[in-house]
Amino acid sequence: MALQFGFWVPVCGGWLRVAPPPPVSFPALLAQAEEADREGYDFCYIPEHYLNAVYGPAQPVADAWVTAAAIAARTRRIRVITAVQPGFKAPGVVAKMGASIDALRPDAFGLSVLAGWWRREAEMHGDAWLPHAERYRRTGEYLEIIRGLWSQRRFDFEGRHFRMHEGVSAPRPDRPPPTWVAGESESAIDLAARLGDTLFVNGGSADHVAELVTRVKDRARERHGRTVRVALSAFALLRDTRAEAERAAEALAASADLATIRYFDEEMDRQVVAHTRGTDADRIEANLGLSAGLVGDRETILQRIRAFEEAGVDAIALKFEGVAGEPARFYREVIARTR
Repeated sequence: MALQFGFWVPVCGGWLRVAPPPPVSFPALLAQAEEADREGYDFCYIPEHYLNAVYGPAQPVADAWVTAAAIAARTRRIRVITAVQPGFKAPGVVAKMGASIDALRPDAFGLSVLAGWWRREAEMHGDAWLPHAERYRRTGEYLEIIRGLWSQRRFDFEGRHFRMHEGVSAPRPDRPPPTWVAGESESAIDLAARLGDTLFVNGGSADHVAELVTRVKDRARERHGRTVRVALSAFALLRDTRAEAERAAEALAASADLATIRYFDEEMDRQVVAHTRGTDADRIEANLGLSAGLVGDRETILQRIRAFEEAGVDAIALKFEGVAGEPARFYREVIARTR
């Protein structure tokens, strides 16, 4: 399958920790998704947060699942990959919601599970904070139940965190929606190899990503006899010349909100592997997307995309700086030339 491209829906308003934070505009989220759908993007990715994970708890954030349903209803072909953290919704509820979104438009929905990294967010909304490995164990049980409800008329499950007897979810999707597992730890790689369709990793160099690709694809094949894809999160900054792009990146760095960056450095669970790498400059973007290096003119960015493709990356989820029309321009000048 050819390399796929998607974009992150900015439910927090934007993706760069700069001051002042941009507003959250629900009409703008829908308009951007509709534009991406028209251009030809393959998917959009919607993170689930109940506190603003870019600018801090004082700022608003749009609900991922309400946004996902609205986008699925307003678009014609793009797949809506929607994230969920297991502590906030029961697995049967998510199976029902995902199947309902899929019923709005066939093959409209995909699910991304993440174990969570923000203790304050979890406890503020009624979840019990668990150690890192146990969060992934719970996430694995969660995903097993959801996949079981999507594929079986009656589903039974007995685990440490969840139990289900003759579980029913109707309607069921004609085809189980694709499932993504977010993370880079051994626990995340194990879960993706065993149950996921895609491992979703944060930004990094082609060499760094290639090592993750090898680990998860080999593990899926050797231990479970299955295949898995890898998606990369990357921040994109396209300009007419490389020098112009570098100046724009420098201007963004100069506007960094250092207090917010320091706040999240303290808030993040240090057991989450991606939160222990990257420089302070990288952390202006919440998922280390700048470290993927998609900053420059068209040819520079195309070369870096080819390097990721050669490393085994199957999909790239892009973030943009919030300038109107940036996703469309990137599609026409970069993505279209890969196809």
